[in-house]
Amino acid sequence: MRRRLPFILLAGVLLLSFGLNARMAANPRNDYQSADERSYGKLAVDIADNQHYGGRATNMKEPLHWPPGAPVMFAVGYKLFGSDADRKDYDIGAVYWQQAVITTGTTALAFALVFILVGPWAGLLAALIVGTYPPLIGATGDQLSEPLGAFLLIAAFTVLALAVRRRSKLWLYAAAGALFGCTILTRTDLLPVPFLIAGAMIGVALVRRKDVLATFRPWALMAMTAGVVLLPWTIYVSAEEGRFIPVTKGSASALFVGTYLPGGGTTMGMKTHIEDELRARHPEYNGIKTYKIPAADALEIFAEKHPDLTRDQALQKEARKNLIHYSTTEPVAFVKMQWSKAKRMWFFYYRGGGVHYISTPMRIWQVVLVLLSGLGLLVGFIRRRDALLGAALITIGFSTLIHTIVVSQARYNVPLMPLLIASGVAGWFLALQRRPAAAEVEPATMPLWNSEESASGAPSATAPAT
Repeated sequence: MRRRLPFILLAGVLLLSFGLNARMAANPRNDYQSADERSYGKLAVDIADNQHYGGRATNMKEPLHWPPGAPVMFAVGYKLFGSDADRKDYDIGAVYWQQAVITTGTTALAFALVFILVGPWAGLLAALIVGTYPPLIGATGDQLSEPLGAFLLIAAFTVLALAVRRRSKLWLYAAAGALFGCTILTRTDLLPVPFLIAGAMIGVALVRRKDVLATFRPWALMAMTAGVVLLPWTIYVSAEEGRFIPVTKGSASALFVGTYLPGGGTTMGMKTHIEDELRARHPEYNGIKTYKIPAADALEIFAEKHPDLTRDQALQKEARKNLIHYSTTEPVAFVKMQWSKAKRMWFFYYRGGGVHYISTPMRIWQVVLVLLSGLGLLVGFIRRRDALLGAALITIGFSTLIHTIVVSQARYNVPLMPLLIASGVAGWFLALQRRPAAAEVEPATMPLWNSEESASGAPSATAPAT
């Protein structure tokens, strides 16, 4: 009974997680539909009805701005359970139930990841925190890619954890790479992550001059598989644009807004800074609140400075100019803006499109959760040098760095929070665990696992990291 108890409690946590998400799915936040939500809906309907990706029927100017992961999933929901109303307003009711199931799966994977690294009780704690995390539940009620991104990212790390613990199973590294590829096709801001992780692991082996070939093969396989998954979409997008595009062409606008110091590095700040000119050009927006004005119209003002270039190329040029000009002429203000964006990303919580109130208790919980999870991840890695915790550090660190340069919103922490929470819980347990004496370990029988098992029968996390 003692061994079964955490799994019995896990069933309760999963029921709680699904119940909370199902309530949100039944009452989604569709009183306000953001531009991203509407675009995802248009793409999903176009995929299902016309087998196109933002074809003429959608009247979309730049459909390739959005990666295909979420639209494809939403298209499946629409195809199976859609209605005529979904086709009219692009607000697909089935999407919210898809996300309720997916987020429950994210809760289960948080348990699985920490169970592999530490044991069932630590996994149960991680699942409870993830399953009741309000912003993740709230995201179920929005037609966006964050819930799917969170699920795929923690799924990739869960499979990678199995791969690291059973190094002889190369197919697990390939499976983890495929999941990373799917994650990138949903959340393009994570594009370099699997390649950075593989490079770091191989680099450590080269520095130590130990097991270089044995380390190179699995990690290179993971990176290569991720690249193979990305290749077909990259070929399609590049062919459509007539130039090389890794996954999407949305990075130029994000980089421009993120480096536009007068706007504070935010889309809302940019629109506010040029609001007078924006409203003068578009009198139809008189009486409409600034946040509801499409960002594309604001960006068009800057793109028009380079009529000989495409919109994407023009914004890239303006972004490079911003980066050089403001970082050299106003370096202190520019660094403050970057720090502000990092705080905005992690110390604020996602409330949903059009929701402007802030809950003080939730804000406190967000800050505490990020600090404790981040510290646990760092302490656990320092104490144990665990490869999985190192990979999580690379992911969290890179994402933070990139969003100090491009656009930063609290919404962007949602796909990362389950991983941060799970790895933080695992890090604390690993850091506080007593290391077994050398005599207690039997490396000859199972070299990648500690032969001393937890009370539940789960493999201990004190096995040597790759």
